[in-house]
Amino acid sequence: MIQSTYRSGRQWTHVLDIDESLAGKSILVRARVHTIRAGGNSCFIVLREQFSTVQAVAFKSETVPKEMLKYMGGTPTESIVDITGTVEKPEKPIESCTQKVEIKIEKFFVVNRATDRLPLQILDASRKVVGQEFDYQAQEKEEEPEGDNKGIIKVKLKTRLDNRVIDLRTVAKQAIFRLSSGVCQLFREFLNQNDFIEIHTPKLIGGTSEGGANVFRLKYFGKEACLAQSPQLYKQMCIMADFDRVYEIAPVFRA
Repeated sequence: MIQSTYRSGRQWTHVLDIDESLAGKSILVRARVHTIRAGGNSCFIVLREQFSTVQAVAFKSETVPKEMLKYMGGTPTESIVDITGTVEKPEKPIESCTQKVEIKIEKFFVVNRATDRLPLQILDASRKVVGQEFDYQAQEKEEEPEGDNKGIIKVKLKTRLDNRVIDLRTVAKQAIFRLSSGVCQLFREFLNQNDFIEIHTPKLIGGTSEGGANVFRLKYFGKEACLAQSPQLYKQMCIMADFDRVYEIAPVFRA
């Protein structure tokens, strides 16, 4: 077993926690490159951590040479980077980011470089578009949408599912999973307060749970099996075992 006993002592700051209270302080941030814009003697980077974003800026100086700006500008989006910098409160809040302050970059390291050509872009996957779809990986584009959606790329469902890890980084998907988690938490809080016991029942069983619905059948070590339609039988068993009140938050499978 490999066990590291080295501790760097570095303190990381989450993007969500970067606000005016940190103005003038030096922080260390690890986040993804959401967008990047470099040109001349400056570089602007939007960092993203889950659904929080903050702008980081760098200008040519004695501590930030031209080569460093060029290196930062060539970093692909979705790369993971470490940035050390000072939090500054601009004259006008940064409206394009969730955090209204910005970071003046002092040190910049690429921890994990993304490929230069991703199968889909987060900005494209995040747009709400009504009109003709585009396949980001297609060689030839289809007819463009009309009106306000003209020229906008919409990522197809197949492309999203084939690259689910990237698609799940969008704000909408992050929000969906948090809402789902919150709803289940409320279910559990209410039922636990009323003396219910949470159970976990089998999902691969030897026979049907109840009649009246088709089931997903499969072979299991040469025997017939199916996916559970309902936890009904196991809940009844728990009641007869004097559990009194039980519940389960789980999937059921009905063909």
